[in-house]
Amino acid sequence: MDKEAAELVRALAGVNIHVPEISRELLAGTMQPERQRIFAGMLMELADVLFTHANNQEAPQAPLTLADRVGITARQLVAVAMHLRTSTATPHQLNETAGLLVAQSEVLRLYADKLPTPPAPARPPDSPEPPGS
Repeated sequence: MDKEAAELVRALAGVNIHVPEISRELLAGTMQPERQRIFAGMLMELADVLFTHANNQEAPQAPLTLADRVGITARQLVAVAMHLRTSTATPHQLNETAGLLVAQSEVLRLYADKLPTPPAPARPPDSPEPPGS
């Protein structure tokens, strides 16, 4: 078993231990909101590990293209956004996200002039109606 698979199994076991107690508390209506958020954070961490494991199994053998790298970084940013929404993001995750954003902006800056530009539309897109119109 490789390191990532072992990490995935550990994460699954860690969540599985808590499921019976969490289920009882939810059914009884005794689970505090903060405890729900903590468990949700554990589930999101598990999801991150599972996504990473799946992506690594499908990883292309060739070097990543710019589009691949941007897509991977975007998925990582979405995962952190989920942590922020449930108030389970750690300072480490926020620092890591800041680094991802800086790296992504640098890569895009480097390649901005090298990427093909799409043709201009024949007519400008319709502007949205202002609220209350």
